[in-house]
Amino acid sequence: MKSNLLSYCALIAVCSMLTACNGSSDNAKSTDIQVEKVAEPANSASSEDKDDITEKESKEAKDADSTEAGTAASSTEESKYDVFTDASNAEVEAFAQKVIDAVNAKDWNTVGDMIQYPIGSKDDNNLCNNKEEFIAYANKTGFNEEEMTTLASWDISDLWANWQGACINSGSIWFRDVDTEKKEFKIVSLFDLREAGGEITD
Repeated sequence: MKSNLLSYCALIAVCSMLTACNGSSDNAKSTDIQVEKVAEPANSASSEDKDDITEKESKEAKDADSTEAGTAASSTEESKYDVFTDASNAEVEAFAQKVIDAVNAKDWNTVGDMIQYPIGSKDDNNLCNNKEEFIAYANKTGFNEEEMTTLASWDISDLWANWQGACINSGSIWFRDVDTEKKEFKIVSLFDLREAGGEITD
């Protein structure tokens, strides 16, 4: 009986020790899990920060590329007619188209407003000192029909320029900036009417 009691006590003691060991092991595991859980958000935040930085760098790179492309395009845009004007390609070509449309329609009133006077010469007996004289000349004398016909089929894409200005239809018409600040264009040569005392003679 006494030995049975001692055996029973020993068994209880062993069970208690095993329970204590298991509990300690679970606590240790629980502690490890908590440490990992605490550490995980820090690592996660760091990863998000890296993603944000990467996205920001990518966006900055795209913006830089876009700016460079815009600058290149702008440079191309400015260089087409900058030999004689600071105006944009669109402004130069819009004026050229206006001239072509008015001349093709024989709208001498509109054309007269676009001319830099005087135009023509006394030697050629076609000097026009103002709009009224030009309209009278255009209505009475007119212009070479062959040149008028070629102008009707001329395309704005063939517009070119040099230091003298912009040239329409292989020299039939020339225009340029007469006021660079206002970017005001005027016709300085129209068929047989050449710039009076000017540079354009061909």
